[in-house]
Amino acid sequence: MKNKELKYSDEDIKRTRVIFLLFGAIVIGVILGTLIYCMKDDKSIFLSDRLNHGFIKLSERQSILSVFYRAISGTSLLVILLFLSGFCSISQPAEIFILFYRGTALGISISYIYGVYGAKGILVSAAMILPHALITSVVLVLAAREALRFSNLYMFYLTGQTPDESLRPQLKLYLIRFVVLMAFVLVSSLIDCVITYLLTDVLIG
Repeated sequence: MKNKELKYSDEDIKRTRVIFLLFGAIVIGVILGTLIYCMKDDKSIFLSDRLNHGFIKLSERQSILSVFYRAISGTSLLVILLFLSGFCSISQPAEIFILFYRGTALGISISYIYGVYGAKGILVSAAMILPHALITSVVLVLAAREALRFSNLYMFYLTGQTPDESLRPQLKLYLIRFVVLMAFVLVSSLIDCVITYLLTDVLIG
């Protein structure tokens, strides 16, 4: 019984280490994104959604649909990429890179807001960027963890170490978890949409 409890404890420690590693990829990305912003003279290139993932809030009023699209498109695409990467047995580096890329976009966005609005940018970032960024960062970390786990399982399947009977229930669970994660992305995007609509005129109008 004690050995079994110790085994579960070791598994919990391993899961925690993986979570910290994945969050670390985002943090390193944030640092790099900040440095990239500081070193680049032409700041206008950072307005591309490919570089800011819709985090940068503009002073001009946008439609609800436009705000919602910018909020959901970047994250949902990354979740889909992580989902697909789970079906590749050697995609682990790509899964970590996706989190790093997300962190870079976040670092660029916060730096841009601070560069445009000065000290007021801290409030703008805290109120209009961080809620959606934190929720979706957790979603992406969980998605990356699932993709890493399934990638390893799929590698064992391809090498004949895991039978079909063991893979099928895991695949079903994998699909369900990603559906739930996409639901969280949807909810977070709706929250971001409401916050942006309510605070744009107040903070950056």
